[in-house]
Amino acid sequence: MALNKYHLSLAGEYRVASELLKRDIFATITFGNAKGADIYAIGPTRRSAIIEVKSSNSSKFVTGFYQKYRDEIRDHPHFWVLYSMTDPDNEEFYVLSHAEMAKAQGARNFPGKTMTYEEHAMAVAKGVDNVLAKDLQKYKAAWSKIGRYLKIPQQ
Repeated sequence: MALNKYHLSLAGEYRVASELLKRDIFATITFGNAKGADIYAIGPTRRSAIIEVKSSNSSKFVTGFYQKYRDEIRDHPHFWVLYSMTDPDNEEFYVLSHAEMAKAQGARNFPGKTMTYEEHAMAVAKGVDNVLAKDLQKYKAAWSKIGRYLKIPQQ
């Protein structure tokens, strides 16, 4: 039985929070339809990171990246965690900074082209951005970048 979109999204947020907690990073999920962040992660010095979670039960993640973040100045999450659950026994996490997500999304939208952030946003204003897991392999399970950002001592 396939999960509906709402439950898949919520399951992803809980799984990402669980993975962060297992790595000694306090993580809390935010609830509501108009929330500005999926997860807040908080380090030992109270530095916090805003994390956007995208969940998928296929090899494609719908991000809506450039449609939501039309310019680099707009408030944005510090990190994106893309959670793939193709079946209950096969799950993967891809951890990207916001800048890495912008680069990955730009490469997906316009392979081989050099464009500014704003040019990307204008060119895809009416579409819905997505990225493919096969293009994100270098970000697989890259949890340490969140730990470094939050100044979590190495264990």
